[in-house]
This record gives sequence, C-alpha cells and structure tokens, in this order.
Amino acid sequence: MVNMINLLFMEQEHIKLENNINKLLKKLSQLEIDYKLFEHEAFYTVEESSKLKEKINLKGAHTKNLFLRDKKRKIFLLSCFDNTSVDLKLLKKVLPAQGNLSFGSAELLEEKLMIKPGSVSPYALINNLEKDVNFYLDKKILDEEFCNFHPLINTKTIQTKTKNIIKFLKEYTDLNIIDFDNYKLINP
Repeated sequence: MVNMINLLFMEQEHIKLENNINKLLKKLSQLEIDYKLFEHEAFYTVEESSKLKEKINLKGAHTKNLFLRDKKRKIFLLSCFDNTSVDLKLLKKVLPAQGNLSFGSAELLEEKLMIKPGSVSPYALINNLEKDVNFYLDKKILDEEFCNFHPLINTKTIQTKTKNIIKFLKEYTDLNIIDFDNYKLINP
C-alpha cells in the first residue's frame, strides 16, 4: 500500500512538472523566442554538465545558477558562467543582502520557484508569483551569442540567443547585471 501511495505521489509530481515545463515552452513561443531543446541524463553539477557540451558541441554560455538567501530570508538567484568562482563574502557586499549569504534550502527553492535542486535556472522565475526572488546575471554572459539553461528540470537544456533570455527575463524580473571579476553591479 505504501509503495502504491508513493507511486501515485511521484506520478502527480511528474505531471505537475510537465505542466510547468509546458507553461514555460508556451511562454517562449508567445514571446517568439527561438530555441533548441536538448534532452540528456540528469546533471546535478557543473562537472556533470560539461559532458553534454563536449558530447554535442553545445555552443554559447554554459552556466551555473545559485539560489541564495540572506539572514532575513531575502532571496537571490544568480546566473554566471559555469567556471566562475563565486565568493559569497564578497558577493554579500554587492547585493542588497543583510548578513551572510547562504544557499537556500530545497524546501525554499520549491516554495519560491517550484523546482528541485539541480534544476535551478532563470527560467524558474516564471513560477515566482510573488516576484520576491532577486535575479542577477553575469555580465560576461551578455558577450555570448547563445546561452544554455535548464528549463525547470535537469534532464533538459534550452539553448537560445542571449538576447532571447534577456527578453524572457524582462517579463518576470528586474535585470541586474553583476561583474564577477570585480564584484560590482552594472546598470543594464
């Protein structure tokens, strides 16, 4: 009986996730955003995702995405190049954070963006109905013609032109640009 309940719960979660992905893809179409969708095994780390870019020669910015919070529960989502070293102590001086920054819990991630760890990306802002997640994009990504992000699940990757992700972001958040080389905010 317990196994049957678990299977039903897992099936409901899968249906909810597929509905969210379909909502995202529909929004991309409404915004007339062209993209390529790649399916692959689940990636939980930057190291694992590097296999995909080697395997299919995926061009453009390859990213890592950090879901952070401060001591007052203010939430930040950062997208940067996958090889960027992020110093949270320096970062807290740049962001409007109170106290130290730490990684948000899986529960908070699901509450705010309706995704699981490993699937963090700016596309999840479509689910941030309260608009209380502060988004920051690495300025170096703007120099790339293409960028690659998970579409709410870590078994798929969307490749689109960088100008298209900017167009998407402007629908859901203020666009904050950060220079990770100098830990400075840049007005877009």
